[in-house]
Amino acid sequence: MVKNEIKLLLTEDLSPYKLSLLILIQLYLNNKLPVPQLILLTQLIEKKQVLAIPGASPGVIIHSLKDLCDIIKDEKTERILLDVVWNVRSVEDLENDHINQLMKCVKSGIITVNSSSPEATKIVSSKSLFGSFVLKICTAFATLKFDESQLLFQAFSEFRESTRQIYINQGGIISDSISDPDFELFNHLNNNLKEIGVINTTSKIIPVPRYDLQQLLDNQITLLESYGTPTPQYLKDIMLLMTSPNSNVGRIQNINFNNLPSYHYLRYLECLQESDYNGAFDALHQYFDYMVSNNSKYFYHFALISRAALHQYFGEDDKAMDAIEEAISVARENKDNSTLTYILSWLFNFMKNKPELWNRQTFYNNNNETQVLDFLIKKSKQVSPSLYSMSYNFETLQIMHNGGKSYMNSLIKSMFIAINDARPTFIKSAELAATVWSRIGEPALSEVYSMIAMELTDKATDKVSLSIRMSFLKFLSGDVDLAYNKLENLKKEVTDHSMYNSIHKRCLMMSIRLNLQKGRYNICKNIINVLLDNAFKDTELRNELLMLQVEVETCLENYSHALCLLSKIQSNDVYLAIRVALLKCNIFIRSGNHYRVFSLLTQQIQLSKRCGFGYIYTEAVLLFWEVLNSVGALSDALKLSEEVMPHVQRLNNRELISRAYYELARSYKDQSTALSYTQLAISGFEKCSNFILLEKSLKLQINLAVIHNEPEIAQKTNNVLAIVQQKLQKETRKGYI
Repeated sequence: MVKNEIKLLLTEDLSPYKLSLLILIQLYLNNKLPVPQLILLTQLIEKKQVLAIPGASPGVIIHSLKDLCDIIKDEKTERILLDVVWNVRSVEDLENDHINQLMKCVKSGIITVNSSSPEATKIVSSKSLFGSFVLKICTAFATLKFDESQLLFQAFSEFRESTRQIYINQGGIISDSISDPDFELFNHLNNNLKEIGVINTTSKIIPVPRYDLQQLLDNQITLLESYGTPTPQYLKDIMLLMTSPNSNVGRIQNINFNNLPSYHYLRYLECLQESDYNGAFDALHQYFDYMVSNNSKYFYHFALISRAALHQYFGEDDKAMDAIEEAISVARENKDNSTLTYILSWLFNFMKNKPELWNRQTFYNNNNETQVLDFLIKKSKQVSPSLYSMSYNFETLQIMHNGGKSYMNSLIKSMFIAINDARPTFIKSAELAATVWSRIGEPALSEVYSMIAMELTDKATDKVSLSIRMSFLKFLSGDVDLAYNKLENLKKEVTDHSMYNSIHKRCLMMSIRLNLQKGRYNICKNIINVLLDNAFKDTELRNELLMLQVEVETCLENYSHALCLLSKIQSNDVYLAIRVALLKCNIFIRSGNHYRVFSLLTQQIQLSKRCGFGYIYTEAVLLFWEVLNSVGALSDALKLSEEVMPHVQRLNNRELISRAYYELARSYKDQSTALSYTQLAISGFEKCSNFILLEKSLKLQINLAVIHNEPEIAQKTNNVLAIVQQKLQKETRKGYI
C-alpha cells in the first residue's frame, strides 16, 4: 500500500527546529555564536520573537531551516549554523556530537564563574533558561526508540533541505551518501520496497510538537477573536491532515493527543468572520461535543455563552437571550457564583445598547436591570477585580442612559479598582472615562483619557476604536479636514477586512457631515444609500446614521420625511433621546415653526442640565437663542447670551463658537459691535469649511453694514458672497468643486 505524500510526526516537544536551537546554544557555549545573537536566541526559546518571514506571526511553527535563517539575519551566524547542521550525517552524529556534549555542559545548582579563556566551553546551570531547555530536549531525545529516532532524523534532514543551495553557494561541502559503504545495500532494499508499493519517495514529514501546536492554536484563536486575522494556510493544512481519517500519522515520545477541539473552535471563529451561520453552528457543536465529553460543567457554561455570542453576531437576540437564560440556570443549580458573575457581565455588555431586551427577560422574574446590576456588583467583588471594575462601568452607563446624576461616582470607583488591576482593565475604564467627559462637555479631559488608553493598549481593535474617538474629537473641535484625513490614513494602515469596514463606515459618515457643510446634498444622499445597504450590527452606529439622514432631509427641506425618520429611532438612552428631540426642534426651526419648539426645547435644556450633559446642553441653548432672535425677542436673547458664551468657549468647538458669534450679531444688530461679531463668525465658518453657514453670515453682515451705513464693508462682503454662492451652486448642482 502506497503511503500518503505527507506524513505528520506528532511529538511532545521534539522537533527539527528545537534541535536547531540546541545547536545554536552549543555554538554559544563553545564561544562561536556572536554575542548580539544571544538576545534573539533567548527570544526564540521563549517564543517571543516576531518572525520576519512572510505571513508569520508570534508562536508560529517554523517548518524549515531557511525560515530560521531569515529570522537570524546575520551572515556569520547563518554560515556557522549551516556548517554544523549540514555536517550531521546520521542519528549517531546528532547524539554523539551534540546531545551528549551539551549534557556535559549542564550542571545542577547555581553556576557563578565561567572560565575567562576564549577556548573554554561554557557551563550553564540546569535552572537557567538555556540549561533547562537543553535538559528538556536532550532528555526527550535520549528516551527515543530506534525507529523514532530515525523518523526524527528524517524530519531533521527535510527541515534543513531548504538551505542546501544556500550552503553550497557559500562554499559548503555536503558529503554524498554514495561514500557510505552500506549505500549500495540500502539503495537495493529501497528499490525493492518501492517496487512492491510499500514506500513512496515523495513522502514529506511534517513535525508537529504538541506544545507548539497548542500554543499556535491558542494564539490564532486570540488573533481571530481580537483582530480578525485570517488563519495561516500552513496551520489549516496541518489541522486538516489531523482531522482526516486517511492521514499518515507517526508518533514518538509515546505521544497521544489531538487538537480537534481547538481546531473546531478555530473553524467556528472563521465561519463567524465569513458570516457562515450554518458552518459556525456546526463547528461550535463539534467543539463542545469533544469538550463536554470530559464531563466538565464549565465547558457547558462556555458552550452556552458561545452559542449566545453566535446568535448575537447574526442578530438573533431572542435566541441569544434563551442561551444566556439556560447558562444562568445551570450556574444557579451548581451554585457557581464565579461563572454566574461572568455570565451576567457578558449579559450587560450584550444589552448595554439594547435596553429594550430587559422587558423580555424572564430569568430574573420581576427584578429590573438595577437589581440585577446590584447583584453583579456584590458578587463580582468576590470573584475578580476586572469583573468588579467592569460592573461599575456598566453601572456608569446605566445611570447615564437613565438620566441619573451619580454616574461620576460609579466611574471613579471603576477607575480606582482598574488602576490597581491589570492593564486591560484600566484601558476599558479609560475608554469609558473619555466618553463620559465628552458628554459632560470637557473635550480636553476626554482627549487626555483617550491618549492614556491609546498609549497603554497593544490590541489593534482598541487602537482603532480609540483613534476613531480621537479623530471625532478633532472633528468636534472644528478641525474637520484634519479629523477626516486621520481616519483615511488609519484606513490605509489596516489590512484586516472587518476592521477596514468598521473604519470605512465611519469615514463615510464623517464625509456626510463634511459634504453637508459644503452643500453637496446629492452626494450625501448617495453615501447614505450606500450605508443603508450595509447591515449595522452596532445599534449606536445605526442611530447615528439615521440622525445624519434626518439632517440631510432637513437641508433638502423634506421636513415630513425627516420627522418620519426620527420616529424610527427608538432608545431608552436619555442622551440619545435629547439629541433626537433637538433634531426635531431643528426641523421646526428650519420650517419656520418657531413657536412650536419653545416647550420641547425648554424641556431638553432642563433635562440636559440636570444630567450634566454639557455638550448637548450648549447645543440646546444655542437653538433656543436662535429662536429668540428669530421671533424678535432681542432683550431675552441678550440676557441668554451672557449665560451661553462661557459654555460655548469652554467646549473649544470652532463651529459652535462661530454659531454663537452669529447669534450675538443678530442680538446686537442695532449696535455697531454687531459687525465685529459677524466678522468673527465669518472667519470661524471659513476655517470650518462650512459654506452654508458662511453664506448666512455674509448675508447678515451685508444687512448690518447697510443698517449702520458702512457701504465699503457692504461692497466687500457682496464680492465675497458672490464667490461663495458661485461655489455653492457648483457644489449643489454637480456635487464637487
